[in-house]
Amino acid sequence: MGIEHAVICPGSRSAPLVFAFTQNKNIRCHSAIDERSAAFMALGMAQQLMKPVVLISTSGTACLNFFPAIAEAFYQKIPLLILSADRPPELLNQQDGQMIMQKGVFGKHVLGSHELLCFEEDKIDYKLTERIVRNAIEETSSSSGIGPVHINVPLREPLYDLMANMVLPRLTINQEPKLEDAATPLPFLDILSKVWPTCKKKLILIGQMPPSKDLSKYLNSFMNLDDVVVLTDVVSNQHEVGNIPYFDSILQFGSDQDLESLQPDLVLSFGGQFVSKAMKNWLKKQKPTYHFRLQTEADLVDTYVNVTHFIHAEVMPYLDAFHSLRIFKNPIHKPYLEEWKFAQTKAKNALTSYCQKEIWSEPIAVKKVLNYIPENSQLQLANSSIVRWVSWMSAPKKALHIFGNRGTSGIDGSISTAIGSAKIQIHKTVTLLTGDLSLFYDQHGFWQSKLPINLRVIVFNNGEGNIFNWIDGPSQHPEQLEYFTTPTQLSVQILAQQYGLKYLHGNNLADLPHLMHNFYQESKVPVILELKFEKEMNLQGISEFRNLKL
Repeated sequence: MGIEHAVICPGSRSAPLVFAFTQNKNIRCHSAIDERSAAFMALGMAQQLMKPVVLISTSGTACLNFFPAIAEAFYQKIPLLILSADRPPELLNQQDGQMIMQKGVFGKHVLGSHELLCFEEDKIDYKLTERIVRNAIEETSSSSGIGPVHINVPLREPLYDLMANMVLPRLTINQEPKLEDAATPLPFLDILSKVWPTCKKKLILIGQMPPSKDLSKYLNSFMNLDDVVVLTDVVSNQHEVGNIPYFDSILQFGSDQDLESLQPDLVLSFGGQFVSKAMKNWLKKQKPTYHFRLQTEADLVDTYVNVTHFIHAEVMPYLDAFHSLRIFKNPIHKPYLEEWKFAQTKAKNALTSYCQKEIWSEPIAVKKVLNYIPENSQLQLANSSIVRWVSWMSAPKKALHIFGNRGTSGIDGSISTAIGSAKIQIHKTVTLLTGDLSLFYDQHGFWQSKLPINLRVIVFNNGEGNIFNWIDGPSQHPEQLEYFTTPTQLSVQILAQQYGLKYLHGNNLADLPHLMHNFYQESKVPVILELKFEKEMNLQGISEFRNLKL
């Protein structure tokens, strides 16, 4: 169809698109980090060529950053073909990471909006795919007008396996969950209260939520029941009432035999999504007899595809009514909590042993830094690897509110979010843990006249969006790695000078106590601490962490 150039922004969900374009010798691929800049670069290329240039993004908010350039292309009548990778449609609004409503997202600012069908491996219709793509390309430069056209591309995992004969796992269709009339004030409370005493392995899942002392009061009554395990996400702001803080490491590093006894027969879930991918994968394999999902949203969130009863109600009044029934007693046999605690002891010992190593690497540095976060302060977590390290290492058991942009899980906006929070929480220290890429991506957040002096930023600088060097998939394809990683030579110190921030720097474990002491001293300006990692040693430490065995 005459297309010769593609501008590719880094990401993981877009891997099949990366392979498709980089392996086509007739197309010249360009890598650009910032989606907003990438889109304008593609616009400039198409402006000169006056034929379509392809623009590729990963899933989530990434493609939204194309919008300014798309609007410009629309009104300037410049042909662009936007390909946005997406997650499978069944995951939409199911609290899956980097998932927004991408279909038709550019509205009236594109000449056409299309979506490829998300086929299973043995049902792919190549002719249909070709027809959609061909029509879209023709729309960019038709007799009725010239401009941008969008194709949304939902893709199922695995994303990196290039074997032509690979068979994808089939989706299992579960029975529709029961739903009582929305006018019922306390749906299924009678059923929940009836089956609760009969189930010996009960799991309470608390996803992302704002802090609530009242909620903590109710949840505290579950902590010491032998047949109840309370798992709290790193940004649930209920980690003080979670009785298995190392659950993410248990599910990530535990053997199948270890995890077999942890299967629940009753699940009660509420709140937003969980950071832990290991937990999502594990729970999707479980088929509990009962899964009560408690939420205020009208559309059911069934992240693990095993909800049996949809409770459309406010969390606090419902738990209050449930708690008032006083049906909570310790079981006589099979203490479920002890099984989890046994696994947790193994996980904690493995992590403790690992963190005693003298390896200057991100996971060890994150664990040590968490110990210095002040009580009664706030912790903001950037996405990508940072929030994962904290989830695996467990949030510290202290009075600490923890937040992160986990609604769509994009890397954009973490600096600005932390600054906004610090402007409101003027009597609290607000600490942001971020990678270098997230920092530079949102550096314009510092571009304002009055920055909050209670803001503290710790930058884990691995120099290139290091997560793609160690997650499964990208690291196995070095020839395409530059399109996944984002190497940069930008200086954190110069950024700090430019925006008037106090700058500290560290590159070893020995200096960390002294640095953290100075970092939290009073200052008339925000403070930024750069922890710099040498690539090979960092990857060695990460590799040892990823290969932990319980």
